[in-house]
Amino acid sequence: MPALPLDQLQITRKDLKTGKLRTSPALHPEQKADRYFVLYKPPPKDNIPALVEEYLERATFVATDLDWLLALPHDKFWCQVIFDETLQKCLDSYLRYVPRKFDEWVAPAPDVVDMQRRLHRSVFLTFLRMSTHKESKDHFISPSAFGEILYNNFLFDIPKILDLCVLFGKGNSPLLQKMIGG
Repeated sequence: MPALPLDQLQITRKDLKTGKLRTSPALHPEQKADRYFVLYKPPPKDNIPALVEEYLERATFVATDLDWLLALPHDKFWCQVIFDETLQKCLDSYLRYVPRKFDEWVAPAPDVVDMQRRLHRSVFLTFLRMSTHKESKDHFISPSAFGEILYNNFLFDIPKILDLCVLFGKGNSPLLQKMIGG
């Protein structure tokens, strides 16, 4: 039997209050995990230890949350992406505030450089997965529903696409072209 797209899939589970079996769409707000994604803040322009420590702590939260998100199965990932506003705000804050190559700032501490690399990779992989409607033959969203999800939830708009090109274009050009072309 062929697999159904995620947008047509129904999940049956036991209602905790009534104890009865309930059927609901796989893409439903109830499927979203309670998680708060913190906003990204850029590293300090100077290497004041307290500011560096504060940056590293916040950035670790962001990176850990994105790694958690990327490890989710297909259905849980998409419920989180669609129904978690804090995730979208977190990703938007990264695109908005991450230092660009042409920004001037004092050479950052090695810990800051490592954290920026980790965040950069996690954010890129998150957007790459968000741009992929078919992860496997069993885990996919129908193209029409995928287009509606992207459009209705503002997952990719022109400013985001431009930021993605500026931030990830060098070294990731083939994947970025696939991301934007899809």
